[in-house]
Formats: sequence, structure tokens, C-alpha cells
Amino acid sequence: MTGGAAGRTGTAAGTGPTAPAGTAGTVPEPPGTPGTPSTARSFATEDPFPSSLWADAVYSRRAIPPTLAAGHPAPGTAGAEPDPLPPGPRLPLAPPPLHLAPSPGSPATLADPAVLAALLHYSYGLLQHDLTPGGWPLHRAVASARCRYPSELTLLTPTAAFRFDPLHHQLVLLPGSSGDDRDGGPGTSRHVVITSRFARTARLYGDYAPRLCAQEAGMLLGAVHLVATALGLRTRPGQDRETLHDLCANRLPAMAEHPMGYLEILGPAAPTADRAAWPPPDLASVLRARHSGAALFDPEPVPAPRELLTDLETALAAAPFTGFSCHLLVRRVAGTSPGHYVHGGGRLRQVHDGDPLPLLERIGQTEGRVSMNFRSTSCTAYLAVRRGATVARHGTDAFRRLHLVAGAAAHLLCVVAARHGLSARVHNGYDAASAERLLGAASGEETVLFQVAVGTARPGAAFRIPVVF
Repeated sequence: MTGGAAGRTGTAAGTGPTAPAGTAGTVPEPPGTPGTPSTARSFATEDPFPSSLWADAVYSRRAIPPTLAAGHPAPGTAGAEPDPLPPGPRLPLAPPPLHLAPSPGSPATLADPAVLAALLHYSYGLLQHDLTPGGWPLHRAVASARCRYPSELTLLTPTAAFRFDPLHHQLVLLPGSSGDDRDGGPGTSRHVVITSRFARTARLYGDYAPRLCAQEAGMLLGAVHLVATALGLRTRPGQDRETLHDLCANRLPAMAEHPMGYLEILGPAAPTADRAAWPPPDLASVLRARHSGAALFDPEPVPAPRELLTDLETALAAAPFTGFSCHLLVRRVAGTSPGHYVHGGGRLRQVHDGDPLPLLERIGQTEGRVSMNFRSTSCTAYLAVRRGATVARHGTDAFRRLHLVAGAAAHLLCVVAARHGLSARVHNGYDAASAERLLGAASGEETVLFQVAVGTARPGAAFRIPVVF
């Protein structure tokens, strides 16, 4: 998964019998008796995350779909061209600033064109692209499987909805909006809403698309929260389904997008004498440099700086959600003993010592193959969430909620790695059941939703250049 090349490994790579690539817009029910065909379920329903997804998309050991390995769309789907934005008046945004900091001499507010431009650009904007004849792939500020980028960002005011167009660094006024001048335009927005177009990812990943879309939505929510904090804005990240559906009612293209999460913009943060250690003052340059390595994640076997772990402790303590745990298997970090560490109470504590390579390869080994070169990574993180209690309280909506929680933390991990010149690869090629057992997760309660490997990237074949608006 990547805003760079890591998206090339965003599926359950090499994990068991190949699952037939599904038609965009369908996800299989659990199989019945042998020989009985599965019943398709539409993505565009009130419950796009049926309970079967826990087994199908988290615990199944499926391989990369043949369509992905061949680079072709899944059978029955449209081509891989991006979906056009809805027609509507366009509002150019101010050039994004080179630094992320509260506006000097005035409170941070979206009414400031520089703040609005920075929030959108550094959360989900176009930051890099590979110099190829077709100009693809284009890399945004968050990780996305195969650069599909199914997520959409929309700013909501009481009377209007403005969709962010990263390619042109513009806002599009969505149909049905009044555009009333008294509304004050996008600068008066109180909510940022994240929606997802599953079909965009299903063109390559078939029935695995809902998992990847949920992961990206969580990472994007974490990205918006992080950038808003750096700009001096207070936000309240939200998961509540009823509030989310109320915000999206009559504002989304019919049957095309799924509400995933939202953030309420609460206004400028109170000034403090000492700026918090996170986000760091160099966040803008870090986000511009973030990448996930080359197509094959085979980093240099060199130690990461000790400051990586210090930053990670601070960043995870500032995550927008609680209710997750981070298991860090450390191999090469300067001044740190190899072993298994767990983040809790704002710090990392060691629970087992010794080289964790056998553990990494047992978790990452699928059908006799190792999904990436763990022998050369600096460390690998596994993000676990409280599945049991959340399912008991929220039913099937727990799938969406927990991916928001874990995804927001995963984005922070990727940003911390970038700050220290490292690549972070989100990769679903792991055995979730083995991970939970070997990491000591609470049986029947915790589920591992993210595997993020960190290392020093080798030079790649692609020539990547920054995008400047």
C-alpha cells in the first residue's frame, strides 16, 4: 500500500489459494456446501462490511488475484482510468505553503486561503510522480494500494459540499449545493468527510477491495488530523455511523460512494508556551519526502537511528484514536536491543529480547513463501485493535470503525519513518491468526489489521520528481 510504490503490495500477497477476482461491486457471502455458488452482495448497501469480511479479507490466506499479477482489470469491471469528478463550478486553491505552521499573528482558520490549501494538499494532495511515458503513477500524501486512491475528501458547509480535486489543486462545488454567498464558501466548513469508491480499487483487487478501502480511509483520516494539528486547528475525528450518514445525505453521487469517516473542525487551538513535540516543525518536508520503497521491498540492512523509536513513542501517543496496540519487532535500531516491544502508556517497553527474525518469518510466511525481505528491515510494526468488544457493541460496523483506528496510527508510523529517511511499507501479506498468537494478543479480543515494515530503501529504477503547484 502506498502513496508511492508500496501500493503494489497492498493485498494479501502470497497468502494461500488464489481467490477468483470478483466483479466490481460485489463481495461473496461465506461459501455454503461444496459446489454451491456464493450469493453476491452489493457494495452500495447500508452494510458494505458484512461479517464475512473478517474471514474473507483479514483471516483468509488468499493470494494476489491473477488480474493484479497480470496488471489487468478484474473480469466484468471497467477500465482502470480514474473516475471523473462530478461537474460543477471550480474554485482554485492558493498555492500550498512550503511549511506547516499556524498563521503568524492570527488564529488558524480555514477562512485563511493558505491554511485551507495546506490542509488539503498535505492531507491528500499530489506530491510526487514517477517520470514515465504515461505519467503514472501519481503519488499522494497517503499510502494507497497500487495508487488506486479510492478515497474522496469533501468539505461541508451548511448549504454546500466542496470536493477536493488533487490533480488540479482545486475544489469542485458538488451538484445540489446552493453556493449561497452568505455561506462564506469552503472557508466556513465545519466538517471534512471521507468517502470511498470501492469500484476504483476492485478493478484490480476484486473482492479484496473493501479491506483496502477501509485501510486507506483510516490512514487518510489520520493524515487530515495530523496536518490540521500542525496548522494550529483543533479537530474531532468521528466514527459515528449515524452522524456520518447525516452529513453525507443527499450530497454524494447516488450508489457510487460509501461514507467512511469524518472530522469536525473546531477552530484554532489555544496557544501554548511550549509547542508539542508532535507534529514536528519539519512536517511539510517530511510529507513531501514520504514514500514506501520500490516495488520489491528489499531495504539496505543498516541500522535505523535511535530517534526513530523516540519519535514513534511521541507520535502514537498523539494518535487521534485510542483502542489500538502497536507491537514492534526490532532488528536494527542503533542503541536498541533486538526484540519484541509493545507501545503503551506513551512509551515502548520490551517484552521479549533476541532477534525477532524467526517470528517475522513465521508471521509473514504464507504458503511456503516469505512476502518481503524481513532479513534486511530495521523493524516491523503490527497494529492490533480490540475486535471483540467493538463487534459486541457495533456489530458489522466494527470493521469500518477499527480500520479507521488502526489506519490513523499506521499513517503516523509511515510519517515517523519518513522523518528519519526511511521507507515504511504497509503490506497485508501476513497470517493474522499467527500474528495474534505469536505476538501474545488477547485471544478472541484483539485482531491485527496492519503490518508495516520499516527500512532504508535501496535506489529504485523509477525516476520520481516532486509536484509543485
